[in-house]
Amino acid sequence: MKAKIRGIFLSILNMSGEPKDIALAVAIGVFIAFFPILGTHTVLAFALAWLFRVSPAVTLGATFVNNPWTIVPLYLGSLYCGAFITNANISGVSDELGAYMHNPRWDIFVKLAKSIGVPFVVGCLVLGVVAATIAYFATKKSVIAYRGRKEKVAPGA
Repeated sequence: MKAKIRGIFLSILNMSGEPKDIALAVAIGVFIAFFPILGTHTVLAFALAWLFRVSPAVTLGATFVNNPWTIVPLYLGSLYCGAFITNANISGVSDELGAYMHNPRWDIFVKLAKSIGVPFVVGCLVLGVVAATIAYFATKKSVIAYRGRKEKVAPGA
C-alpha cells in the first residue's frame, strides 16, 4: 500500500504542465473530498477540472482523500468544526442518529437534518477550503522542488 501511494505521488510530481496547474487540480480534488453529498464527487471532479482546465485524473485522484478509512474522521471533524462555528448544540445527535438507523422514518430524518445539517455543511466547506489551500501550496512547492532536484541530477534532460 505504501508503495502504491508513493507511486501516485511520483506520478503527480512527474506530470507535465505548470506546477500551479497541477497544484490547482490537487486542491480542487481535496476540496471535493470534503463535499458533504456522497455520490457526487466523481461528477464534481470532472466538471470542475473541465471548468478550471486542469487534469481530470489528478482532480479525481485527489478526491480519494475521502475514502472508507478517512470518511468517519473527515465528516465527524467537519460536523464538530461546523458546530463550533455555528454555535450549534449537537449533544443529542447520537441518539437521533441511532433512532434513524434502527427505524429510517422521514420525520426522524428531518429532525436529524435540522439539528446537524447546517453545522455539517458549514464544517465541510470550511475544512474543505483549509485543506485545499494547504494541498495547493504543498503540491506546488513539492512539484517545483522535485523538478529542481531532477534537473540537478540530469542537467539538460
